[in-house]
Amino acid sequence: MNIHVFRDGGELKDAVLLMFRFEGKGWDKADQDRARRVGLDPEISFSGKAGRTRLCSAAGGTCLLVGLGKADDLDLEGFRAAVGTAVRAAASQEIASLAVASDHLDRLELADDLTLECVVAARLASYRFVAFKSDPGEEDCPASLAVWSGEADMEAKVARALAVADGAALARDLVNTPANVATPEYLAGVARDLAEKFGFGVQVYGPEEIVGMGMGSFASVFRGSDTPARFIVLDSMPGSDAKPLVFVGKGVTFDTGGISLKPSAKMHEMKGDMAGAAAILGLFKTLGQAGGGGRRVVGLLPCTENVPGSRATKPGDVVTAMNGKTIEILNTDAEGRLILADALAYSERFEPEILVDLATLTGACLVALGTKVAAVFSTTAELDQRIRESGSRVGERFWPMPLWKEYGVPLKGEVADLKNIATREGGAIYAAMFLKNFVPEGVDWAHLDIAGPAWTDENASIFRPGGTGFGVRTLWELVDAYAGQEGETAF
Repeated sequence: MNIHVFRDGGELKDAVLLMFRFEGKGWDKADQDRARRVGLDPEISFSGKAGRTRLCSAAGGTCLLVGLGKADDLDLEGFRAAVGTAVRAAASQEIASLAVASDHLDRLELADDLTLECVVAARLASYRFVAFKSDPGEEDCPASLAVWSGEADMEAKVARALAVADGAALARDLVNTPANVATPEYLAGVARDLAEKFGFGVQVYGPEEIVGMGMGSFASVFRGSDTPARFIVLDSMPGSDAKPLVFVGKGVTFDTGGISLKPSAKMHEMKGDMAGAAAILGLFKTLGQAGGGGRRVVGLLPCTENVPGSRATKPGDVVTAMNGKTIEILNTDAEGRLILADALAYSERFEPEILVDLATLTGACLVALGTKVAAVFSTTAELDQRIRESGSRVGERFWPMPLWKEYGVPLKGEVADLKNIATREGGAIYAAMFLKNFVPEGVDWAHLDIAGPAWTDENASIFRPGGTGFGVRTLWELVDAYAGQEGETAF
């Protein structure tokens, strides 16, 4: 969907005007006047219930009415869903072009810059993944959205909003791309392309270099695969001495479980086990398009397959991580924490201001929180709060989980320093406690288990089945918060 700003009402002649209405509540005078200008009766019968739409043709133009539900019940998530409803309704009516007035959205009094929330939601609701279709068919969404605004800086704001949406769309693309294409080297290629386009620093290390750096934990995961692993390092401000915000993303491009083989049901979805790495690549796309976030950002992406093979790690094997700690691998399907461990240890050389990792790490988190919410484990209350507030502003929810020292006891090994699993109960917490052993001393750290919301089977709101791009917008907001603009949406 092409989204642009216009200031001349003449462009509306070929576009359908999008107007929202609350349930049981009419428009104010300004919106009544706008309706009359296109020949629409402001008192037209329309319930305004959430999910309802009505297409109205009049002498002066056409309007698509979209219900918001009751005013007291509406939040930003509900508004985003309403935008998704509008995009789908327009597609079903074969509407090619939509238009929305920014002052109309402002009068909803839901949030500052609601027009930009509309822009992001419309772009993501119109997302399609057809890269592997021999016949992609016709677009099933409007081709364009015109934002009618008199604000002098609206073009710049819309460009930043589109940067956020495009970053999330890239993350969706990467998660949806099959594993025989989206290999570790493929992700490295995406990183190189971003670096070349936007002037980022990038380094890509292969298997021999990973082993040479002492990353025995990471190496234990890729030994079974003939597809070479990659360790990708991105830097938004190469050459800077500033302490960066460091983000680590799990990049398991396909996870069979290794020798501890997973059940076959839905194993094809394990192409999405690199959603953490995808989110960080999406963030860097947003940083590049938006002209940087005002802070130095470093991304660390350990990328590999986890498959059985003659050289694969066996349950009971002991390996040594980059920080010197030894690990007894009791289950090769608990592999994400093994690659993250060495990436977290590697981060020490950057002296990070904060260290945050994202990973589709545990099924236990999915059981605990479902598919709509991610878990946040943090060593400091401040970082925990900033992450949850950043997510809340963009509709990505996080729930705080404990890092109490008692949970570290079952991970202590008899054969090695650590075991990579503990008991079945509390599995998400044990995974976080395992990672904590590899966080550089004195660094504020948070672990985000995004196993639930990184993937959806639903075709609703601003989502289609597949990768959601979860995490990109939260990280962008977090970067903005550390740049000194807390409390504002980072457009």
